[in-house]
Amino acid sequence: MDEKRASGRYYTRGNPFQLEPFLSWAEASHLEQQVALEPFAGAKDIPQLIDAANLQCRDWAFFDIKPGAKGIVQRDTLADFPTGFDVCITNPPWLARNSATRRGLPFPEATRYDDLYKYALEQCLTHCGWVAAIIPEAFIRSGLFLQRLQDFISLVPQTEDKTNYPPDKGGRGVSVMFEDTEHPVGLALFAPHVTPDVRIWRNNRFLGGLNELRRHLPQPSGNRSIVFNDPDGNLGLIAIDNTVSASIRFCPPAELGDYPIRVHCRSITKIGVPWDVDIDMLNDRLATIREKTHDVFLTAFKGIRRDGHYRRRLDWALTRAIVDNENGVKE
Repeated sequence: MDEKRASGRYYTRGNPFQLEPFLSWAEASHLEQQVALEPFAGAKDIPQLIDAANLQCRDWAFFDIKPGAKGIVQRDTLADFPTGFDVCITNPPWLARNSATRRGLPFPEATRYDDLYKYALEQCLTHCGWVAAIIPEAFIRSGLFLQRLQDFISLVPQTEDKTNYPPDKGGRGVSVMFEDTEHPVGLALFAPHVTPDVRIWRNNRFLGGLNELRRHLPQPSGNRSIVFNDPDGNLGLIAIDNTVSASIRFCPPAELGDYPIRVHCRSITKIGVPWDVDIDMLNDRLATIREKTHDVFLTAFKGIRRDGHYRRRLDWALTRAIVDNENGVKE
């Protein structure tokens, strides 16, 4: 596992390429006529998944810094990216800069990004018109590379236990994407031209355009009189879902009892608000946001809830906006 972390390699399992958004992307890119580039080919899983989805391309070109199968050209594609390809389908390396530092792993000095996948994606977009990339689900909240982003699919894994993990209405589920990580995963589909909006999906279920979903967020707040991790705060917050359902909520601080409020805590906290808070109203606002935005702007993290969705975390910026916004959520 340490060797995989060092190169950011996680081999693909499951098949997101059978989903409707990718099928439309493949048709628009004339995939069957293209020599498709896989610059981070790993064990050559992606072409097998493309075949399993009853799709084909004219040919493939495979590169990897450490080839995991025959027929892959050995090349550091981050330093020397292949050129002359219009279509790129890839699972780029993932490695957070802080994780690399903590584990003593190498991280390219040539990039300003906080994760290797962002640098890899930038290289793909610089050299290729049509790009399909399996990347962390958190990408859609990064604000990066949106001009050419056509579709983004949150790939929610489905297990064999269909009772506990039902697929979304309106679409097939996606089996677990990686054999050695439960990291929340997405599939980003880019076009060679500027797109007016980004279509957001959960597997085969269309959730809405990114701009449309953003309209349901409260106005951002810079009110620093709202203090997080305040041991004497007058508002409690359980900021993460449990393993069963969407359970993030505001609560009376007394409910948290003697729970230790730590400076860097991001899961359970007390908040100092310089006015009397209406906890029921805040929870109503939160519920409306979650319903109308489909949790797109809440951070997903490891673990699938019993209702079949990623567990989510409410960040401080959105929390501050909910608490401070007197008019609540925009309809």
